[in-house]
Order: sequence, then structure tokens, then C-alpha cells
Amino acid sequence: MELADLKTTISNLNDEELLNLIRGIRTSRRTAKPKPNAKPKSAKPERKANPVSFDALLGSMSPEQLEQLINTLESEAKK
Repeated sequence: MELADLKTTISNLNDEELLNLIRGIRTSRRTAKPKPNAKPKSAKPERKANPVSFDALLGSMSPEQLEQLINTLESEAKK
């Protein structure tokens, strides 16, 4: 490192150089710097619903519900 590489002190800068220095500092603080070991975010996998067996569903229905289901399905089939 040489003496010529050092920046001049703030007290020796003129107004224009000071404003440019302040703009540079503000800009560098506002820009998001990437983290060196950052991993890309992955989408969370959707939770799969438990598969429901059609036979188990029909077996758990009451006779009245089964009759209502049959009537509904027959009326839909006629349409």
C-alpha cells in the first residue's frame, strides 16, 4: 500500500467531492449484497391430503345418506 492510495481527509475535500462521497456511501448501503453462501429459496412442497377410499366412505354413510346420494346421482344422470 502506497501513500498515494490513501484517500484525502474529509476536511480537505471540496463541496462537490463531499457530495459525491456521500452519494457513493448511501448507494452502497442501499444495494443488497448477496451472501456468499446463500442458498436459493425453494418452494415448500404442498401437503398431500390423505387418500380416502371410496369404499370406506360409502361404508361410513348411514342408509339415509346412501339413499340421498343415489337419488342425487340418478337425477344428475338424467340431465
